[in-house]
Amino acid sequence: MIDEASLSAGDIRRIQEKAWDETIAHVSAHSAFYREHLALAGFRPGRPPPLDALPDIPPIDKSTLSERTDDFVCVPMEEVVEITTTSGTTGRALVVPMTESDMRRLAYNEYLSFRCVGLTARDTVLLGVTLDRCFIAGLAYSIGLRQLGCAVVRVGASAPQMHFEMIDRLKPTAIVSVPSFLRLLADRAGEEGRDLSKSGVTRAVCIGEPLRAPDMTPNAAAADIMKRWGVRVFSTYGNTELQGSLCECGAGRGGHAHPELTLVEALDEAGRPVGAGEAGEITATTFGVRGLPLVRYRTGDVAAVYSEPCACGRVTQRIGPVVGRKHQKLKVKGATIYPSTLQAVLDSCQGVESYVILARSESSLSDAIEVVVHCPSDEDRTICRLRDAFRGRAKVVPGIRCAQKAEIEALQMPEGSRKRRFFVDLRGNAS
Repeated sequence: MIDEASLSAGDIRRIQEKAWDETIAHVSAHSAFYREHLALAGFRPGRPPPLDALPDIPPIDKSTLSERTDDFVCVPMEEVVEITTTSGTTGRALVVPMTESDMRRLAYNEYLSFRCVGLTARDTVLLGVTLDRCFIAGLAYSIGLRQLGCAVVRVGASAPQMHFEMIDRLKPTAIVSVPSFLRLLADRAGEEGRDLSKSGVTRAVCIGEPLRAPDMTPNAAAADIMKRWGVRVFSTYGNTELQGSLCECGAGRGGHAHPELTLVEALDEAGRPVGAGEAGEITATTFGVRGLPLVRYRTGDVAAVYSEPCACGRVTQRIGPVVGRKHQKLKVKGATIYPSTLQAVLDSCQGVESYVILARSESSLSDAIEVVVHCPSDEDRTICRLRDAFRGRAKVVPGIRCAQKAEIEALQMPEGSRKRRFFVDLRGNAS
């Protein structure tokens, strides 16, 4: 077990060179896709590419992985002990088979991530994340917390009353959940006269939704959670295909990658590395995965990768806030924006209780954006505030329509969905 806080840049290089060689040997021996892929890149059997040759191997994307999943898999089905899937919010769900070794790696990854947060065996943790429907996150957090020695309370994304009961009875010190659910719990607590800032919960590990602005400052959701819960918040970056998550440390300057498990890059549309601190498509290579290892996998998430030392003392790579999904980029009257920019405005606008952003094709040069909001009172004034805020912060003013909460809920959580959507892409080229 490696002490990441004590690693030097040289240590990390040596760890990753060894892990790279083992990964390339594994995929070359067991993956039909990678044998073909490496050969096309000019690497022959017996002459595997060294880590320095990383840029010479073309990245792959989700469409290739989805179309040829069986050719990526490196183990027979009898070695598979767990099946997880992607959420399927942007297309057909991708199946990710995991071996017993992969499960141990997953637990270790989350163990390391929760250590970044500062959790120890003395903590009792409310796990407010679903563990069913082939969802990897809840499974990962549960086994990672167990490896750390925490007492895990698997409440899931259930009714607020059960969370309050567990808080009263068990006095948890931390909670893992989605920011929007934490805000819902705070709303319900307020209705009951509860003060969550006195609950004893001191840390909130937040998944699945943005928590920080591109400059790393807390966004409106984070500020609201910190105020009403009285907690420190920690953002995470997770991806089913990469079989693990990256979590912030106390410095709050990006999610720390674990060098023995993952190597990350940020690439431009041509597949070239972007400049230091610039946003690019997160591209990752997994180390230690037996079932479905990935080499230079383009995740579709756009964020910056930081390599300079963190204030916590670690020199591991860090992923900054995700500014958007590559395929969700919007063109509006000559301007290019991501839905997250609009979400930041909506999250901070007084009077907006819930919302969803709809994108439709308008022409080859521009998309039509409609923001559907629920405002419990004073709709006209709230819409005026929104228009001013969009004009000042997003530089575009989308169409705005008020709706009942039930309509927005149906758009956010269509039947069969396991993940709440705040952006719905209705353009013909959405994938």
